[in-house]
Amino acid sequence: MMMSSEQLFCTLPVQTFTRKKHGVARKLTFSAFSVGVEFYRLLKPDSTTIIPHVSNWDLLNTVIALYDVGLPDIGVENLRSTVCAQGAKTILLLRDHQDVLKEYQDNFWPKGPPKPSPTEPKNEEEYEGTFSAVFSDPESSEEEDDSDSDHKSKEKIIEVSLLSTRRRYRGCGAARYMLQLLKDVSLVGFYDAIVTHADSRAIELFASCDFSDDIILNSRFRDLAQDWTNTTTMSYFPPFSLGQASQLDTEDLEAEMTQWREKSMAAHEAQAIFMRRILQEIKALKKQVKSQKYEILKLTADLENERKEKKLLQKKILERPIIEIENTAALQLGEQKENKNGMPVTVQDIAVKEIEVEGQKLVLEEIVETALLWKDLEEVKTYVSKLHDTGVHQILYYCDRRSQLVEILNRGFSPEDVQQREYGNGIYFSASPAEAISMAHHVLVADVYIGKIQTNGEKSVSRRSPPSGFDSIQIRGRWSTEFVIFSHLQAIPICLLKYTKSDSPTANTAVSK
Repeated sequence: MMMSSEQLFCTLPVQTFTRKKHGVARKLTFSAFSVGVEFYRLLKPDSTTIIPHVSNWDLLNTVIALYDVGLPDIGVENLRSTVCAQGAKTILLLRDHQDVLKEYQDNFWPKGPPKPSPTEPKNEEEYEGTFSAVFSDPESSEEEDDSDSDHKSKEKIIEVSLLSTRRRYRGCGAARYMLQLLKDVSLVGFYDAIVTHADSRAIELFASCDFSDDIILNSRFRDLAQDWTNTTTMSYFPPFSLGQASQLDTEDLEAEMTQWREKSMAAHEAQAIFMRRILQEIKALKKQVKSQKYEILKLTADLENERKEKKLLQKKILERPIIEIENTAALQLGEQKENKNGMPVTVQDIAVKEIEVEGQKLVLEEIVETALLWKDLEEVKTYVSKLHDTGVHQILYYCDRRSQLVEILNRGFSPEDVQQREYGNGIYFSASPAEAISMAHHVLVADVYIGKIQTNGEKSVSRRSPPSGFDSIQIRGRWSTEFVIFSHLQAIPICLLKYTKSDSPTANTAVSK
């Protein structure tokens, strides 16, 4: 209410209220004047009384009693602290005592003691307050509050804490009249909203006075919630014209509404377009994922095919020296191969018919082929496939005049055949049969996989493996070239050549297996 800082209360003109007859309730017309009171200041010592012959404390107790009858669930102490809170203002509708006295004389005293007004049947389950016997009629509650409160947005909010009307005066518009007074900026000053916490019986009343119970709209007033139970937050927003220096022109208002509508439509259109584009984006992404899944499957299949092809290629590369070993083995086993002239190749072709040793001429007497089978060469094939140059091999003659050559011919080379000589611990071969002939005039012929050769290597008696990056060592001598390998798996015996002196009467050439 609009009161100066010095005013303790203000009085408004008399207002007439009328209740039209409905149900069993009789028609009622009465007049009352409104008084705005701030009890927090009114109860101070030496304060002016509002009603003659009625103290301010008695007026306060009467108000508390009225609220207690109408709102019995709140409690007297809570009611008193609410009404007497600093800044709380209370609107009272007071009747002239002469009018009340005349009404009682006309309606009650000629007929006997005063009786309760038959406006509404009393609810047997309704709780009666402490002061329920003070008034001559039953009361009810449709109350709310009425105090300014600081809002977090710095808006000016009028909060209706309590609102009650005596039962016999209900239906006359007294509550609506008091709410209209609250809406009047000339009485309460400029404000941004009126907020109340209505119980279930008061919702219809506030709704008829343009209060809204919209949950989203009232969520901004969560910090104004009080300890009332079973209440609904409702709010009233004044028109824009209230509190402004000049009235808004209707055309300007319509123009603003049109502009707002256009902006709203544009915002809605933008949101709709955005959602459609999001939908299309989702569809495009799903299509892309499906396409990428297909590509992944295709690439996986291609990768698997490439792996198979690579494996086959590696197998071919590894099998190349093995094929050559097979060719050599076929030669060992007497299979027919072609020489440079297109003629079949046999051990006869690789055997030297005559040699000269220390001035003595020796002639080939017998050729003994190896007893090894192809299945005995599996370990050799595996080792040869790991050489630096798997395709280089040569027919050479084993250099060890003391070895049992026949035993080597039948079992193949072994670690026992390694000799420690000036170029290291290895197996030595010569390109000349005369340099490899044994004391028994025997020469062992072998297919040696020399691989990558280091020529003219340095002498080293302690060497046990080929130089780094090489598979064998080549030694160029005065009379012949020698080769050194360091693994018995690099050589395959082919045959044994037996020689005899040329002046021997029994000298002839034979091949045995």
